[in-house]
Amino acid sequence: MSWLYRIAGRFPRLVIARRNISRAKIRSILAAASILIGVVAIGAIGAGGAAFKQSQLQNIQDQGATNVFVSPGFDKETSYFDREDLKAIDETVGPAGVVATKSGDMELVTRGDSREGVSVTYIDDPRQVQSVERGQIPVNWRQSVVVSKGFADEYDLTLDDRVLLVSETETDSGPVETEHTYRVVAVLAESQSFGTSDVYLPIEEAENRRYSQVRVTTSSTTRAEAVAEALRDRFNDRKDELLVFELTSLVRLFKTIVNGINTFLAGLGSISLLVAGVSITNTMLMAVIKRREEIGVLRAVGYEKGDIVRILLLEAALLGMLGSAVGVAIAIVVALVANAVFLGNPFAFTQSAVLYLVGAAAFGILTSLLAGVYPAWRAANERPIEALRG
Repeated sequence: MSWLYRIAGRFPRLVIARRNISRAKIRSILAAASILIGVVAIGAIGAGGAAFKQSQLQNIQDQGATNVFVSPGFDKETSYFDREDLKAIDETVGPAGVVATKSGDMELVTRGDSREGVSVTYIDDPRQVQSVERGQIPVNWRQSVVVSKGFADEYDLTLDDRVLLVSETETDSGPVETEHTYRVVAVLAESQSFGTSDVYLPIEEAENRRYSQVRVTTSSTTRAEAVAEALRDRFNDRKDELLVFELTSLVRLFKTIVNGINTFLAGLGSISLLVAGVSITNTMLMAVIKRREEIGVLRAVGYEKGDIVRILLLEAALLGMLGSAVGVAIAIVVALVANAVFLGNPFAFTQSAVLYLVGAAAFGILTSLLAGVYPAWRAANERPIEALRG
């Protein structure tokens, strides 16, 4: 135990502060508990909100946030893209991948000769936008069809099954229906990506190689935002030749909304820390009144005003650290649960979550220190002779 005495000899103010706290355990515990509540409120709300935001951003990412979708604009002379348009878009986006598609509708002839509408996308290679779960797409896949997983499950389709699709073409004499029989060569993996279709057909099947949409694939949301801006700058300077849509705008909006909600809730939690500050101020003032004679003795034996201030501020800091330590521990438990629910991994702490936890602890300690300033100043300015008289 000799090391305790050595520590006490080096840090006498800390020893006095700890002793004073232990002499008023009930008041000290209540003051620390008020700090604890505020720290838990800020830390748990912030870390939990960060986990929720990360999970939703990942969902948006999975739905194609790195893609930019381009369609003919209102001021474009034609309602479709041709090869020259694709070349101009490709020159604008640089190293990003350009995938031209044509969207349409057909009718699927099911058993019993009933018909159901299906969405169709004409494309060079469906692997440019989705991965294949079953089967293989040949180099020349005319008379073949690739279907989505949901479509295959709904109609119980497997590889090499035949599907009968009916298209409708407008002629001078009216609409004409044409039947097409295709063989299923591949089933795509399940995806929540924006812009998916039921059926994918070779782009050669599209009429006159005219495209209704261009998808630009990029490596990140930042790159997608830059590509969208470049397209707008080139084609929509004077006229709206292109309709450019990217999910990054939704990402920015979502971040703004969630950050605003988190800030508001954390602000409400900080109110409890202000209440805690009042509680600590009251605790410290009561301690000063009860220890007037003790403070007078310390001043009489040589303690300066600064020494008295440091002792009382140490008491306030110890109360803040005690409440903050327990509060952060509870907030971490809440954050672990939130991470498990939203991210699937309890230890997947984001940088924002860590900053909220650290900020909550620092705010709790700072509040305690500020609450102890007035009682410390009052005690330090007490005249020793009056303090000794009680």
